[in-house]
Amino acid sequence: MVTSYTLARVLPTKDEEVYKKVKAYAEVKDAILTYGEYDLILKIESNSLEDLDNFVFNKLRATDGIMATTTLIEARPTLKKTTW
Repeated sequence: MVTSYTLARVLPTKDEEVYKKVKAYAEVKDAILTYGEYDLILKIESNSLEDLDNFVFNKLRATDGIMATTTLIEARPTLKKTTW
């Protein structure tokens, strides 16, 4: 299991629409609207790096309204004890 966090920039006035779309994706375990440089933070769980790559490039970035993404892959999942 690969857990990652994606920061997304969304077109102005599209944030709530994009939020509703992406939180429905099976890979997205949590979605948060934010203020500032990024408009969304997404917690994503994938079976492999290949699945994550496919999701980010072919599904998430293809979502209407998403302008740019930055994905951070969890480095040491065995140390994780907190929940989001």
